[in-house]
Amino acid sequence: MAYLLGKHLYNKCKGRKDSEKPSPSGTEGGPSLTTSPNLDGPNNVSPTGGPNGSGGSRAVLWFKVKLLIALAIPVFLETLDYTIVATAQPQIASVFNRLDLQSYIGTSYLLSSTVFLPFFASVADIFGRHTGIQISLFFFLIGSAVSAGAINMAMVLVGRGIAGIGAAGLLTIVRTILSDSSSLDDNNWQVSILFLLYAIGYAVGPLLGGLLVAVSFRWVFAINLPCALVSMVLCFFLLRGNVKVGQSAHRLPTLSVEKETVLQKILRIDWVGTLFFVGGGILILLALNWGSTNEWGSARVIVSWIIGGLLFVACILWEYILEHQMFSINPSSISVLRADPMLPLEIFRSYDVSTVEYGSFISGLVMLVMFYFVSIFMTIVTGLSPAKAGVQLVYFAPGMGGGTLISIFMIRHLRQPKYPIIFGSIVITVSLGLIQMAMNFNNQNQVNGFMVMSGVGVGLTAGSLAVHARFSQPTNRVAIVNALTLFFRSLGGTVGLAQCAAVMNAKVTRYLTAQIRSGTLSASDISALAAASANGGLDSLQSLGGLPTNVQNVVRDAFRNGVRWSFISLIPWCGLAVIFTLFLSNIRDRKGENKQAETGQAKEKVSHIDSGQNISNHEQVHGEEQVAPVTGS
Repeated sequence: MAYLLGKHLYNKCKGRKDSEKPSPSGTEGGPSLTTSPNLDGPNNVSPTGGPNGSGGSRAVLWFKVKLLIALAIPVFLETLDYTIVATAQPQIASVFNRLDLQSYIGTSYLLSSTVFLPFFASVADIFGRHTGIQISLFFFLIGSAVSAGAINMAMVLVGRGIAGIGAAGLLTIVRTILSDSSSLDDNNWQVSILFLLYAIGYAVGPLLGGLLVAVSFRWVFAINLPCALVSMVLCFFLLRGNVKVGQSAHRLPTLSVEKETVLQKILRIDWVGTLFFVGGGILILLALNWGSTNEWGSARVIVSWIIGGLLFVACILWEYILEHQMFSINPSSISVLRADPMLPLEIFRSYDVSTVEYGSFISGLVMLVMFYFVSIFMTIVTGLSPAKAGVQLVYFAPGMGGGTLISIFMIRHLRQPKYPIIFGSIVITVSLGLIQMAMNFNNQNQVNGFMVMSGVGVGLTAGSLAVHARFSQPTNRVAIVNALTLFFRSLGGTVGLAQCAAVMNAKVTRYLTAQIRSGTLSASDISALAAASANGGLDSLQSLGGLPTNVQNVVRDAFRNGVRWSFISLIPWCGLAVIFTLFLSNIRDRKGENKQAETGQAKEKVSHIDSGQNISNHEQVHGEEQVAPVTGS
């Protein structure tokens, strides 16, 4: 990042000097208003977000309505499925007497929905947006059917993994369809609607999950089946022909996408890169999950880190080979070398893209840590029941909503998404510092208030990062940039949980050890503490309630200190985000340019009219002065 920042600043200074020189045409330098050549391939979406030849605002509005209707159910499916199943995990595992595997019901879904994000970006670019979302819904449908009809825990986990693959496609392609518009206002509005749908899904999901699991755990998965079928039908009638079709092969631009066979399109998918990326991603994410439970030194964590890291290196090398051989391979070459790179490495040379991905990483990190570790603080330190602790977490949601509204307003009026990104990064960093201070004084009301503040910061950045990502690269890379933004957000959440768990456990252990050595605890207290730790740990109300009162107070203080330091450990990450976002480039706003051009033309026209009137008035007065002597003689 330091290298990219230095290069970015050098290019900006160089561009500023070049802009001061007169252009070859004799006009002053500055940003050119000529549009770049279309790199998208066939495209049925106009710059305003509506169909080409829409013939007015009414057609554009109708297109937006169709878009909202078609994409609402896929968004709800992905969001509701995650929240409903998270609520029902213990009951599902209990049916098969495998409570030891209950966490894997969510983990298998999250792993596949994360590592397949770039793959579906390629599918959307090669097969088109409509085909891509139909494939995603099909995977989601099959996965839900397998889990609903499961006869053992293994079938449930397999079904969750397949459904996660479909969810990866829904996440990527829905965001990509909304980002295909080249209008800043449309992107701003559409991202806002997307976040609103997610918010509703997260609010309704737990309640609906409780109602469904009361009937049967199978309904938790079966409810997805009719919803997915209805969504496939709606997408067929409302999206087909109205969203972007597949792009032509980069290495064979003369072969139009309409003339490509299905087999040729399948061979364009980077299967080798997908295998390396998916394998490496699963192992790294598993290592982070396993390591967060005090298993950093275990063999499975170490092996997962090593093999996962090697697979990621192999993925980068493979993408490098494909990228450098793209225009030198002839059609008769082996099929794997004719694939379109899944991860174009060139995009990571862009400072803006790298900063946006880092910002997404921070956004995911803060969101998940806030939900998990504030919950630990509320239950263990303050002694609230899990239900009441869950209510306290609601304070974060209104903050996110308020931050999203503020970001919409700022982008609409300032015409640049980087300003809410910078502002939000500062708010997040300050809020983390304030939250840890409130935890240090064990002030629950202050923690709630600063959670609202943190939510505002996340709301300011989350949507704005998506908008900035859309305009940071050419439009033929919209899908992969969106997929990477989602991937880094998920990765940030996983890294944040692993880091904070490691910090908290280390601080709790150190605090308790210091208390034992200082003689604060008696021999009987130490025995009770050791017994509670051996019988499932100290991070539950049940184990804590069985301890003597003085030992409970020591354990609560230990966790208060541990959770506090967990939040402190996030501040350097967020501080770097503030520094990096300060140097984001301005995006190109065609509407703003057009307004400036129209204003300039209007002023020029007015000045011409005024000068013409002045000339005519001068001539009229001058003529009267010449006529006056004649009439007076």
